[in-house]
Amino acid sequence: MSRAYRRRVFAITLTVVVIVLLLVAAVFVRLRSAPEVARLLPECDGILYANLKPLRAFSDFGSKSANWAPEYRTFVEQTGFDLERDLDEIAFAMHVPQDLQHETRYSEVMVGRFDSGKVSDFLNHMAHAHESYGGHDIALIPYEDRIVRVSMLSLDMIAASNTGDPAQIDHIIDEFRRSGFSVTGPHLLRTHYRNVPFGSLAWLITEVAPAKGISLSDNLSPLPFVTQLFGGGVVVGSLRYNGSILLRADDYLKDEATAKERAEELQNLLSLYKSTEVQTRPDHPDAGIESALSSLKVEQKGERVQVSAAISRDLITRMFESPLESEPPPGPPAAPEKKPKRHRKH
Repeated sequence: MSRAYRRRVFAITLTVVVIVLLLVAAVFVRLRSAPEVARLLPECDGILYANLKPLRAFSDFGSKSANWAPEYRTFVEQTGFDLERDLDEIAFAMHVPQDLQHETRYSEVMVGRFDSGKVSDFLNHMAHAHESYGGHDIALIPYEDRIVRVSMLSLDMIAASNTGDPAQIDHIIDEFRRSGFSVTGPHLLRTHYRNVPFGSLAWLITEVAPAKGISLSDNLSPLPFVTQLFGGGVVVGSLRYNGSILLRADDYLKDEATAKERAEELQNLLSLYKSTEVQTRPDHPDAGIESALSSLKVEQKGERVQVSAAISRDLITRMFESPLESEPPPGPPAAPEKKPKRHRKH
């Protein structure tokens, strides 16, 4: 074998190895990069993402007819787009107001299967005006006390924002036009998406304002309760599936001492809740709910506190079952049928 031939074989082999390594690296980066719908979002205070396709695979979600509200039924009839059946992915950017007098606003990007012509006609019918940005039409739709901006980015992707400021949807359009891995998303996503467990079907990344302490109250609403549980850190919540639904929330705090204190508070609260639940449980408790409650646990791992639980597939399926229609109340008993009188022959 000549030296020139050996060099040629070595060069070919090296080229093949480099190509394979590049392909593996590209696949790895692709798998670990955030979904595109999340990377298109503008700067925000929280991000919520859900992939609904796997949900339909292990539940009846979207496969059964439901008792729709009249407005939603009109939307489905005019667009042919049913969110439960046709929506595949959705990502929300949460814009928290500076004062409590205003409510949180949202920007969102969704991917699904719909008739773009019907959806475009519906948006044109609902819009009171239109804007144009980056070659995309933006429908301005009045809703209550705000304007919702909606734009079709492609045949299967729609963006919307109800902030009242065009900057958010303009940002989404700009990022969509750039596309590819150059789009890295808002700061929260760039900083904390690496902490989302691999294979999560839904996840949440949000900053939570500090709370004064943890307490129980009968009239405690969900948002203040979450603030009390996880306040002062960045929360990364996730949902995975391995035969059961695995729920996890990681609270990333400023130091280990704060994490230790938070873990102790949450553990005390969990112990109190479990003891109360044992005393008040019915004579015939639901096995699925019992299993989910017993799986709840709190762990400190350095500067973060982790709360986790597992919910059985059976319980999730029952949660998504369409409620049975109540039977109509029984009416008055039917009057006995009168038989014709028979006349005697004389």
